[in-house]
Amino acid sequence: MSNLKMSSFAAGIAAAAMLAGSAVEAAKLTVMTSLHRDHDQVVAYFDLMHKPMNKAKGAVVLHYKGGPEVTPNRKQGAALKRGVIDLKFGPSGYDIGLNPCARLVALSTQPQAVIRKNGGWDVMQRCWGERMNARILAHPFYNSGNFHVYLIDPPNKSKKTGLNLKGFKMRSTALYHPFFKAMGATPINISPGDVYTSLERGLVKGLAWPEGGIFRYGWTKYIKYRIGPGFWRSSTMAIVNLDAYNKMTKKERDYLDAWGEKFEVASTPYMRALADKDNAKVFGAGVKVIDLQGEYGKAFTKTVMGATWDNAEKKMPANYYKELKKYLLK
Repeated sequence: MSNLKMSSFAAGIAAAAMLAGSAVEAAKLTVMTSLHRDHDQVVAYFDLMHKPMNKAKGAVVLHYKGGPEVTPNRKQGAALKRGVIDLKFGPSGYDIGLNPCARLVALSTQPQAVIRKNGGWDVMQRCWGERMNARILAHPFYNSGNFHVYLIDPPNKSKKTGLNLKGFKMRSTALYHPFFKAMGATPINISPGDVYTSLERGLVKGLAWPEGGIFRYGWTKYIKYRIGPGFWRSSTMAIVNLDAYNKMTKKERDYLDAWGEKFEVASTPYMRALADKDNAKVFGAGVKVIDLQGEYGKAFTKTVMGATWDNAEKKMPANYYKELKKYLLK
């Protein structure tokens, strides 16, 4: 074979190898979760988005770096903003210090499919882009469970706020602070992994928490009452670093966005089933359900919603507050 033919043959092999490599090449994103791997919400994320995406071997693959045991949940938002991680899945309440709009997403009463179409999704994307250098991929778990207040001791009712927590120290995050303070409590920031010890030592008398993922923590050894009516929806989101997103091809971006929306749709029945299983264990452990009735129930709901919206108005840019209140509420 002549040198010319050999060169042409080698060039052809190299070109074929490059084409073959490009055919299987996929964008790679690193992932971190704000809650531990065995939390119900994280289980749902892995079962409905992370593992199926990787199994599909499509345009994007995900690499899990760990949860709050690697990077504390309140520092993950900053890590994503700087591009240290590409994708974060967890409660947006942990990011309130970076992003004031995160104060409001749990308060939305519109169906998620409506928010994506009525203008609310666009407002949220602007705020997350400006404040966190991020794009929202999914806001799952709509209508799959509510938040409640859990107490060690029997509740004291109040006609003004529904629940009287005067003198109580309560495990909290920035999202819960306003209504806990309105009810007379002293809120204390405590990570989920430290709640058991806080209850054991009597540092706190209770907490607010969404349905699901309660029994696994062992809190039912101490909490004995679940107080309602239930409120809010999950603030948990899957968000991606905007620089990483913009570097992707259109095909890769479309693929990632499609998986995010697919996750949203599938998450409601999936998470509801997990919450029902967890509730059965919680109630089986002796936790008593108390849903405040009549004027007490109305006062409770008004306090939870009103105090949170009022606090957000003081700490948010007026344009975002007005737009989100318009689009997120029925």
